[in-house]
Amino acid sequence: MHIPRIILSGTSSWAGKTVVSIGLMRALRNRGLDVRPFKVGPDFIDPSYHHYATGRYSRNLDAFMMTPQDILCTFQRSAEGGDIAVIEGTMGLYDSYHPIDEKGSTAHVSKILKSPVILIANVERIARTAAPLVLGYKVFDKDVDIEGVILNRLGNPRHAMKAKLAVENLAKMRVIGVLPKDERVFIPERHLGLIPAYERKKLNKLFDDLAEVVESYIDVDAIIKIAEQAKSMRKVKQNPIFAPNKSINVRLGFIRDEVFTFYYQDNIDAFAANGAEIIYINSIKDRRLPDIDALYIGGGYPEIFARELEVNVSLKNDIYEFCDSGKPTYAECGGLMYLGESLTTKEEEEYKMVGFLPIKTKMLKRFQALGYVKNKAFRDSPIAKKGAQIIGHEFHYSKIEFLSNIRYVYKVERGKGVDGLHDGLLLKNTLANYMHVHVLSYPEMVKNFLSTAKEVMQC
Repeated sequence: MHIPRIILSGTSSWAGKTVVSIGLMRALRNRGLDVRPFKVGPDFIDPSYHHYATGRYSRNLDAFMMTPQDILCTFQRSAEGGDIAVIEGTMGLYDSYHPIDEKGSTAHVSKILKSPVILIANVERIARTAAPLVLGYKVFDKDVDIEGVILNRLGNPRHAMKAKLAVENLAKMRVIGVLPKDERVFIPERHLGLIPAYERKKLNKLFDDLAEVVESYIDVDAIIKIAEQAKSMRKVKQNPIFAPNKSINVRLGFIRDEVFTFYYQDNIDAFAANGAEIIYINSIKDRRLPDIDALYIGGGYPEIFARELEVNVSLKNDIYEFCDSGKPTYAECGGLMYLGESLTTKEEEEYKMVGFLPIKTKMLKRFQALGYVKNKAFRDSPIAKKGAQIIGHEFHYSKIEFLSNIRYVYKVERGKGVDGLHDGLLLKNTLANYMHVHVLSYPEMVKNFLSTAKEVMQC
């Protein structure tokens, strides 16, 4: 199976891979190509950039939460039919969850996909030293197909010439591009909130500027050729979770807007394939909850939009009544915060939320949890049955204060969860947890959630 593809990976975090990835994606789209974007790892923010740059939803390729078969399945299902797939790496090329094991690294995913890699190297304040820097990545794992390097953050033409000559002659690495320091070559406020904080018009201007920089300083034609010469891969059978199955007809609401943006697109696709009619809800603009049978609230930025969420009282009341009726609701991280009594921002401003869960949430200045998690269910819930082990990811700055006792669902085997030992708050048929779950790490979540909704409908 032949799919033109390229992975853009950095020598480290902040080497410039997101900027180059967005710029390249938009440049290719501006050339009229159908670009299929992907992100290595559990990240939600970079895929949102990809969506705005290409007009296509970006898919996560996470070798910790997904098997190699799942990686191939997701990639082929989403990339087939496009002109080129552009895959943004995570952290440095060889970084993973473990100091020794490669599992989950960009290098690991590149080998699963048999994809060529373009390395993005931050060579600020170095010149000849760029050669051993790049050479180390080249020889560390010869099964990783590094086809070239983009040198980033060059100071002036003389600096660029010296670094380029050193890499080409001493490291024997092809230089695909040389990016100078440029005020356009960065993403302002690269923190939670960039996408909702910018109007669509401003985003398009930002991404078109990045595309212009990429076209000016990077050999885009060479990248296209490298992508087209990628090795053929074996075609795999699609995961049954994505096979059309309309046996469970459920109207499933997703609160998806500028506030709640953290969703794995594969999760939504899987629910749709299994009989769910997807209905999108806006937590700020919609005043009433539509006629739905189940509700899914992803993660996002409730702390940024706390005031807007507070004043939409009619929607909050509808969500409270929906949860209180026993209809199934599933919330992750930001969704958990929204379902609580109140949310206090870092500025010590407290805002009223839905009020269904007996908790208050406070935002802190330092993150409270970051990384992969393994949770084991010790009681049934709308998502998981007792005994199930679920692999996911968590990243949050908030801390919970309990106003009364509430049942937990998960015992934390790896990660932080709510209190370091548990995650998953269960009240009636509402489950809320800090863990973000990718459907391919626990496909049973789809049938469990939809079946719960169907059972409630029939009562």
